[in-house]
Amino acid sequence: MEIFGSAPGRRVITYFAATIIVGAILLSLPISAASGSISFVDALFTSTSATCVTGLVVVNTATDFSRFGQVVIMVLIQLGGLGIMTFATGLLLMMGTRLSFQNRLGLTQTLGAGTQTRSVAILKAVVFTTLIIEGLGAVALFFKFVGTYPAGEAAFHAVFHAVGAFCNAGFSTFPNNLQGHWNDVYVIMVIALLIIFGGLGFAVFGELFQRVRFKDSKLSLHTKLCVTTTLILIVGGTIALCLAEYGNIFKTTGFGYGVANCFFQSVTARTAGFDTILQSSLTDVSVMLTIILMFIGVCPGSTGGGIKTTTTAAIILLVYHRFAGKQAVTAFKRSISPDSIVRALSVALLAALIIIVMFALLMFVEERPMAHSASSGMFVNILFEVVSAFGTVGLSLGITPNLQAVGKIVIILTMFIGRVGLLTLAFALARPPKKGEIVFVDESVIVG
Repeated sequence: MEIFGSAPGRRVITYFAATIIVGAILLSLPISAASGSISFVDALFTSTSATCVTGLVVVNTATDFSRFGQVVIMVLIQLGGLGIMTFATGLLLMMGTRLSFQNRLGLTQTLGAGTQTRSVAILKAVVFTTLIIEGLGAVALFFKFVGTYPAGEAAFHAVFHAVGAFCNAGFSTFPNNLQGHWNDVYVIMVIALLIIFGGLGFAVFGELFQRVRFKDSKLSLHTKLCVTTTLILIVGGTIALCLAEYGNIFKTTGFGYGVANCFFQSVTARTAGFDTILQSSLTDVSVMLTIILMFIGVCPGSTGGGIKTTTTAAIILLVYHRFAGKQAVTAFKRSISPDSIVRALSVALLAALIIIVMFALLMFVEERPMAHSASSGMFVNILFEVVSAFGTVGLSLGITPNLQAVGKIVIILTMFIGRVGLLTLAFALARPPKKGEIVFVDESVIVG
């Protein structure tokens, strides 16, 4: 069986929709609730958030769900993360990205556009990598948690957070997420590393592994752009957040913990959704920076969302080279193909359009008719929520549990479109042009 047969977009949608529906049914059962039962709308919201590896919650994962319900959520996160990596990795192969990772798994080769790779080979490689990294993360967290919780409970907390962090889903089995660990640099760094590894994607991680193993192995332009942009966003985001919070959060945390928490915010905002800092306690500048990071997201082929690092890099490089009077868009002594530039612009514009539409819908649903001066920042709160849902991040300024039923449906659709819609668009853009397509004569249009 091949990953990409006819209508690959429908296959992606079917996979995620079926997983979400089954998950919603299981989470709405009385056995999934700590007491009473979870309404189907809330179960559907939670299932969508978990499967789309988001982390937005309308009910508290730690207190409102039973251990059975928490296991269901963890399985949904794992299925969502594996599904994303499998489909997205196969897409990268279709588009010609070199994917070198262990000959015995059958993936050490350079594949041209349109080449198909068996789903079994990709699935084995993705599952193997995922379980190894999550396992190491769980062990590292267990040694920390076992000092506070009984061994069995500590093991569950460790596995749950390792799965959530690598799959970039901000669910937590602690009542206040990771806010109780704001001064635990060990936990902060382990979770952050898992998020970063999950955000790099299988293709990038495979090439880096090969580079370490074989010194003469060369990195593709795709991997160089992913790693460079990721480092710039993490370092730049940390510095910017430190400057924005120096007179705010730093007063409570002190300098050392303040830097650690700003670093974690810079990492988690790019699609993980764990929070060591209450988001509503951040300055407006930090909220704006977080929205930007959520919109950009992580690397293609990873478990995270957003418009992706390579999309952002391609657009910035395009603007830079145009202002420099150059036609070719280059990076690392390589030219980025015009087709890749068009794809980047298409993804960014579509993402902005979807966010605008969903933001307008949620504003109509959630905000009562009142003057702007009396709205108590609902404009920013709702924009933050929509970008977080679309980027499958999971951070919130606190309005998620108070959403009306219709508002929850809007966020459900936003999470689903943000996760599946851009993947489907990527599949469509990756297809070669149809033979016999009519091409008309070019003519310039005045713009700007």
